[in-house]
Amino acid sequence: MSSGPLLDAPLLARLTGVSLPREDSSTLTPGKVEPAGPDIPRSTLPLRLLGTLVAQDPRWSMASIQELSGSVARSLMVSDALPGARVFAIERERILLVVDGRLEYIDGASLPGATPTPVNIHTGAATPGSSTLGKGIRATGEHSLVIPREDVTEALTHLNELAMEARVVPAFKEGRPVGFKLFSIKDGSLYSRLGMRNGDVLQRINGLNLDGPDKALEAFTRLRDARRIELQIERGGAPVQKTFDVQ
Repeated sequence: MSSGPLLDAPLLARLTGVSLPREDSSTLTPGKVEPAGPDIPRSTLPLRLLGTLVAQDPRWSMASIQELSGSVARSLMVSDALPGARVFAIERERILLVVDGRLEYIDGASLPGATPTPVNIHTGAATPGSSTLGKGIRATGEHSLVIPREDVTEALTHLNELAMEARVVPAFKEGRPVGFKLFSIKDGSLYSRLGMRNGDVLQRINGLNLDGPDKALEAFTRLRDARRIELQIERGGAPVQKTFDVQ
């Protein structure tokens, strides 16, 4: 999830475990897809990579891209469609696309000769080596907070940093996925500022059950435009609901 991409988003670290049948890469486009290799050309599509979350199971990998024509950010998973292309693979530094039956890639560089169009991020935006995600968040109650819109945008466009701030793994109950469990939350991280604790199981975002990669991505992509975010958490076996007003 929409005009742009969170969760670790949530969803979001080195996710493993839950398996969901998805379209086979050989069916991404009619005809034969050329094999990946060192000579894959850079795509001329007006797209730029903002960040990736690469999972051990490729079906859980996520990427945030910017559409240069309108400075719109959005999130993608493997097999998702773009105008004239489809996502073939998500790597740490690039995304492989199938365009007219052949592989091309996009990365974090702007197109040659193009003027970079930055995403609207406030001056406190995170930089490598720092942990400034969510600095504008303020509590209004035990489980209620206010979060600036720019902090939401910042988190969604710094997925790599977000992935380093906690360990997120699928949670199961009676063999079925029920959400995401958080471990190793860093002090001062976005997760801690949101009031999350080690061992919390994030089960729903704005009513969407996080019981599979498709649901996680849908919840993730809806956050950019949400005016209110409700998280349903299981903490120590008891339900906890957190509410964030986006301003």
